[in-house]
Amino acid sequence: MISCLHQKGNLSYKNSDPVIRLDHPNPTADKPQSKLWFMYDCWWALLPRSSGPSLWQRTKKGWIEHSEISESLKGLPGQTDVWADNTEVTTVGVADHSLTVFRLMSSVKYCKIPWGTRILTKLNPPSVNDFIETATIAADGTGRFWVAAVAGTKVCVWYTLDVYEKWSAPLILAQGIDEDDICVITPLIEGVGVIWSDQIREALLMRTHKDGDPQKIWGEEEIIDMGNKTADDHLNTSLAPDGTLWIATKNSVDQVGKPQFVIRIRSSAGKWINLPYVNRENTNFPTRPIVIATQDNSLIMTGYTDSDRSIPFPHSSKIIFSIIDTSLSTVLDNPKVVISPDSKHNSFINNVTGPRHPFPRNAPWIVLASDQNGNVYEANLKDLIFETNN
Repeated sequence: MISCLHQKGNLSYKNSDPVIRLDHPNPTADKPQSKLWFMYDCWWALLPRSSGPSLWQRTKKGWIEHSEISESLKGLPGQTDVWADNTEVTTVGVADHSLTVFRLMSSVKYCKIPWGTRILTKLNPPSVNDFIETATIAADGTGRFWVAAVAGTKVCVWYTLDVYEKWSAPLILAQGIDEDDICVITPLIEGVGVIWSDQIREALLMRTHKDGDPQKIWGEEEIIDMGNKTADDHLNTSLAPDGTLWIATKNSVDQVGKPQFVIRIRSSAGKWINLPYVNRENTNFPTRPIVIATQDNSLIMTGYTDSDRSIPFPHSSKIIFSIIDTSLSTVLDNPKVVISPDSKHNSFINNVTGPRHPFPRNAPWIVLASDQNGNVYEANLKDLIFETNN
């Protein structure tokens, strides 16, 4: 059996070389999506090749590709968001004017981990000309799957019908937003929620669907925050085991000395707080924030890209992570550089991705980021915890 990494990895601060190389630029993009999951005591990643999605497994010998999956998924969109269950991974792939939902199915046999694939459906936007930048997928508490995407200027969801093998037509939750805006679907303790940016109204908004309600019945529009350029098309979510929803966002203030990011926190009772953090500096541009919960509800991680624009492209870019401490005015507790590519790679590192589900207790806490040349780098955030505690 191919063994996986369980030990503390000593990867932080030393990960200057890529662990995966692909023929697709920026393979860990994009902002709301997750490419990683933990299953069978291993980390897995679904990343794009020029030919379509490719499946990777983290082992003691490094990341290895399951090439049979690349062959069976050839021609499908490589830009994907994944939702992992016990033995299956349901995925939405994004093309310019359509979405493809497919499934990876696994079982442990004969000391190996074989995977099969099945294409479930192709989802179309309300209008054939509607452009789709990104999409995300989630399951609610009943097992029903939902996909959310902004199509043109409309916030849309698609969902599995009662037989769960058939999918609905798009349901429009909001419209009239900017073509640059995006949305994300997230599990909630009571069901699912769709969160979107509205740069025209300078707002971050949400609608929720409760488990057991008819699929077309959604709650009224909920204002998370509004005004003062609080909205931008950078959204990333994580649901903690206690039902607290964490959202990492970027605003549109873009001024030196002003916070670039806002952590949005929704309690299990549905109450919101918004905490700005990470000031922009004269030459340093923080961007693409993400947030990751852990099985310990008191420990939440956030990361982002920081690049020095005083240096010509590809600048001097790095990935920074920190524990969130809401009692601090800075929000971040002792942020650290966790990925910093060696200059020989001519790398603009960006688009850090983590798992949709909270980090497991007894495993490395792996994140990936990538560059314009298709190089993928990793960090083990448990090393960050070790450094912070010592």
